[in-house]
Amino acid sequence: MLLLITILSSCKEEVTPTPFTFSKVFTGEVSKTWQIEYIELTLNGDITDRFADNCFTDDTYRFYATSDRLYVAKSGSQKCGDEESEVISSWGYSSGTTSLSIVIPILSSFTLPFIVRDVDDNDMVLEIFFDETGTESYRIHFELTDEE
Repeated sequence: MLLLITILSSCKEEVTPTPFTFSKVFTGEVSKTWQIEYIELTLNGDITDRFADNCFTDDTYRFYATSDRLYVAKSGSQKCGDEESEVISSWGYSSGTTSLSIVIPILSSFTLPFIVRDVDDNDMVLEIFFDETGTESYRIHFELTDEE
């Protein structure tokens, strides 16, 4: 019996935790900068309109891979109304609800939870519903512009 316990304890494998790395699709190793390509308006899941305006397609959204999850949204040279020139905030991701919480100044000055519909190293599609019944939404299509 003592020999069996010795053998089993000597074959014990040490468990090493694997750090969460999915968020690097948003941030890269240091940071990633994204820009909006276009926005789609949907009704009951169907696209009803697609628009791109220089006032929001020249804005940048930088996600940092820091422990405080720094996020900087900068307005480009074309302004959409009263939007701020720069918003410094933090970003958050919840894998359980696949939501990315960020500020997009053309939509709101507050952090909102966007559903991550699709994301890879170069493209990202976020969606947010704006009616109580969950039938109307904006789908925001981003493209990667810079990575450090």
